[in-house]
Amino acid sequence: MAFSDWIDGAIAPIAPEWAARRVSARARLDAAVSARDGIRQYDAAARDRRTNGWNRAASSADGENASARHMLGWAGHDLVRNNKYAAAAVRQLVATIWGDGIGVQLTHPVKRVRERAQAEWDRWSHGRVDGLGDWYGHGKLSVREMIVGGESLTVWHPDDSGPNGIVVGLEGPQLDMSRNYLLNDGGRVVQGVQFNRVGIRTGYWLYPEHPNDPVRGSASVVSSFISVDQVDHLFERLRHRQTRGVSWLGAVAMTLRDVGDIEDAKRLQEKVQACLALVVQPGEGQATSPLGAQAAPQGDTGGKPLEETLRPGMIARLKAGETATVVNPTPSSSTVEFIRQQIAAVSANMIPYHLMTGDVSQANYSGLRAAMNGSYALVDDWQQNEVIPLLVKPAVQRRMQRLVLETGDPRFLQVGMTFALPVRRLVDPVKDLMGEIMEIRAGLKLLGTSLAERGANTEEHMAGIKAMNDVIDKLGLALDTDPRRVTDSGVLQMATGFLAPKE
Repeated sequence: MAFSDWIDGAIAPIAPEWAARRVSARARLDAAVSARDGIRQYDAAARDRRTNGWNRAASSADGENASARHMLGWAGHDLVRNNKYAAAAVRQLVATIWGDGIGVQLTHPVKRVRERAQAEWDRWSHGRVDGLGDWYGHGKLSVREMIVGGESLTVWHPDDSGPNGIVVGLEGPQLDMSRNYLLNDGGRVVQGVQFNRVGIRTGYWLYPEHPNDPVRGSASVVSSFISVDQVDHLFERLRHRQTRGVSWLGAVAMTLRDVGDIEDAKRLQEKVQACLALVVQPGEGQATSPLGAQAAPQGDTGGKPLEETLRPGMIARLKAGETATVVNPTPSSSTVEFIRQQIAAVSANMIPYHLMTGDVSQANYSGLRAAMNGSYALVDDWQQNEVIPLLVKPAVQRRMQRLVLETGDPRFLQVGMTFALPVRRLVDPVKDLMGEIMEIRAGLKLLGTSLAERGANTEEHMAGIKAMNDVIDKLGLALDTDPRRVTDSGVLQMATGFLAPKE
């Protein structure tokens, strides 16, 4: 019998209610301990030798970002500058997500409204929207900074004709991270972003100049409030109530840096192995080498050996009685495989291995198709959940608002949008296109959807096909590429009447 049971037995005849409370409390305690240690135990939640040293502190998205955001951004930019794998991965990501630009196709039941809206967007987006490049160049830089630095901001300014005419792209450090406090109206400012009492963004506290620019004015140290109506904030949200983004390179930064260090060591090893040297030691009783005395370098006072480094073709002459041991490092056969394995782990978080490294020596047809098809799911996520809703759609809406002010026609606020995404390069065009044709013929996919995925405007594309067909018919041509007349095997189409006997 346990000591606690003995106590309960002694108390029960005198104070049964007290004893009952003790038994009930001990039963609840036993149940809680069992739930923690047995019945509902998760290995990752245990506190034992396996989890010793595992930092599992409670946190929030903003709590983690507050101490790490800036440093991760600086690390990301350093890697892109100095690590070839990081530079290649970022370039490939930008080219895949943004490419030559995400085109916008505006829709409206009234043709005149649709055409005017489309013409206005095309005119503006192809102009110098930031004073140097067009909208698609601005979008490329915005997506790149979201990847490397974690976030990008687009600030809208008026031009000579009205509001929302000029855009200015800003990096994350220009958003005042130090502003964190509650507002009197129930709102708050978190890492430079201001919210109302229900958690909706109302504005941003921005520095007038980049705080790390070498040339900046004295006013650049003070941030000012800019309404949310003038700012679009692009970043990847990974948790609810996350205020700002972090560099996509954060999870792989240490691996990329270690791989770079390993490669540097390997290169140095190869250089040392190439330094084959002849060590000449004087014979017994011989003061100097018969090959001649070695001259000391200019300024040498004799306080150090004449040779302290290896170089190709070096001849070292030692003093009598001195000996030398040859250092001959042995190359490791596993180094290349280890580096490949580490970069493959990095590529799983970013872009397929062969695009990051240019190495297809270990690839095969099935592997390349699987890698590319898997990466397309990530690209869809980034395009549809970040770039389009946080960068492209707001830009179109701002331009339509301006068009309403110019024309007085509120129907421009009702235009719909479809998006022409960058063309995806196919690993096996013949098989991929045959599969797509089967989907369209079976009614599983619209032809317009397929054209939009290739960056083509459906109406313009179809009008171009008709214009080309009219020219072909006028000249009486029968081309092998004309599906109206010839099948894919080169046989004339019966259904079109081209095989009917001539009268």
